[in-house]
Amino acid sequence: MEKRIIRCLCAACALLAFIVAGGCGERGFKVKGEIEGAPDSSVVVEKSDFRGRWQPIDSTRTSPGGKFSISLPSPAAPEVYRLGIGGEYVYFPVDSTETINVKGRKPGLATNYTLEGSEQAGKMAEFDHALSAAAAKGGDMSDFKRQVYDKYIRDSRGSLLSFYVLTKTVGDRPLFDPADHTDIKYYTAVATAFKEFKPADPRTQYLEQTAIRALRERNSAQGKKQVLQADKELTAIDITLPDRNGKSRSLSELLGNGRRTLVVFSVLTHPDAPLINKAVARCHAAGMNVYQVSLDNDQYGWREAAENLPWVNVLDPEADRSSNALKYNVSKIPVFFLYNERGELIDRADDLDALAKMVR
Repeated sequence: MEKRIIRCLCAACALLAFIVAGGCGERGFKVKGEIEGAPDSSVVVEKSDFRGRWQPIDSTRTSPGGKFSISLPSPAAPEVYRLGIGGEYVYFPVDSTETINVKGRKPGLATNYTLEGSEQAGKMAEFDHALSAAAAKGGDMSDFKRQVYDKYIRDSRGSLLSFYVLTKTVGDRPLFDPADHTDIKYYTAVATAFKEFKPADPRTQYLEQTAIRALRERNSAQGKKQVLQADKELTAIDITLPDRNGKSRSLSELLGNGRRTLVVFSVLTHPDAPLINKAVARCHAAGMNVYQVSLDNDQYGWREAAENLPWVNVLDPEADRSSNALKYNVSKIPVFFLYNERGELIDRADDLDALAKMVR
């Protein structure tokens, strides 16, 4: 009996020690490595905020052999950090408790290093090396940016890497510039992913505001202009897609004819579609043009659902990867956009209640 009590007490003490150690210990990450050609050198870890500004948070010195190690508290949310040695930098992401291993050499550290410790860290190093090579060639970066979109942005689901890629600079110029009308689609893609998968991330609001501001500036400055039947030039974000009979229908056909036009993004095969269509039907009955874009994956189900709808209904074959949805900064469905009688985009509603107020 006495031995059993002693064993129980020992087990309880061990458990208590484990709990205390775990509770008092602070979760953290470590960045360590070896930099050839940098003996006894200052190593600084800096943290980026979501606007790309850098602040030093800790430092150490390398050994005579160039080795170093720094332990830091884990960030509350994924963050980008950079390691600075003598004015040269290595960028790396941290999610929670990784150990990031850096191996490189100076001079030329920015292009002569490897990262290990997480999948995101490896991809970040891969991107930075590719960017350095593309920038060294000079010339137009359009093809490179399309490759970057396919590899790091398209399926990113709001990853920290996609934000890093989007806000990267080449020299003193942004790789993706929201002031460049051809780059807006990349901002809307990342903003849409963050809004869907990372709504509480502080970067989400920044991305959404940047994308919306860029779209407004583009539309007011030059936009996508079409000459309509009334020979009146209007600014609009046009869409051209096939209807259920295979005929191409353009949004611009409906604009500027003296009637308001409602653009709807929805999925006709979704269980909520009848409720949405009933609200849209009221708008159509009140004399509004309706251009409904369906993002259905099931084209046969869509065709059947669209058969009796008395307004223009088109199918976007890109479905949930729709470039048309990206142009309108669509992050969820249904969503509604209102053009006035002159063919100018004036308002947006993200649910049925907002739609009812918008079309009063």
